[in-house]
Amino acid sequence: MNNPDMYLIYIDESYDETHYAYSAMFINAFRWNNYFDHMLKWRGDWFKTHQISLDTELHATDFVAGRGQPHHNRDKTYRAGLFNEAIQRIEQMDGIKIINGITNNKKKYMLLFDYMLTRINNTLKANNAYGVLICDEGNENQLTSVVRKMKKENHIPDRLDMYGHNSSKRNIPLDRIIEDPLFKTSKSSYFIQLADFLAFSLLRNEKPGEFTMNSVKNAFENLDKSLVKVAFKGDKRGKGIIRV
Repeated sequence: MNNPDMYLIYIDESYDETHYAYSAMFINAFRWNNYFDHMLKWRGDWFKTHQISLDTELHATDFVAGRGQPHHNRDKTYRAGLFNEAIQRIEQMDGIKIINGITNNKKKYMLLFDYMLTRINNTLKANNAYGVLICDEGNENQLTSVVRKMKKENHIPDRLDMYGHNSSKRNIPLDRIIEDPLFKTSKSSYFIQLADFLAFSLLRNEKPGEFTMNSVKNAFENLDKSLVKVAFKGDKRGKGIIRV
């Protein structure tokens, strides 16, 4: 058997008053420097063309709403075009893997996180790999507690009985996720910022706001080869989107 791969898995969320979305982006640890160089070039291009400095934190909700930096141009049409371009650039990054999840019941956001962790673990196992979770700061205690618990107990329905009920469960702990989640500020990580863009693109694709521009609404449609479609084979869209 080949030596296992290692992934850094950047996770962020986006939500509104009813919906909650997560995106997890897998970066091969042995190619991390190459991806980071790619990001520096990308952000350098945006600085030259759009005067968005390399140290500007890109937060999707504020960015597409015309808030925050760059101060010189807060036109929403302009921002929407750049947002769509960003999702296209992520799709073009060779070897990137993305798992997405969304719920229309915001109260189930932690259950959705549980489901995301299980699919992340399954994906690592299928690729003979191990991974480290890297999350945005803000909910450290709760997320760490969930991961620790699921490393010991993660009961998954095994099969349905003749009445369509779960007749048994298997314990499938998170054996491919190493250590507790690591937490970084969004400002300090280009990759967490990308995960935020991905989660927001899913949120506004499935639940556009009243004033959501088409470039933002349709940005998620740019994703295809990067998606881990087997994460949820029952997704009617065929994109592997996990739902609760």
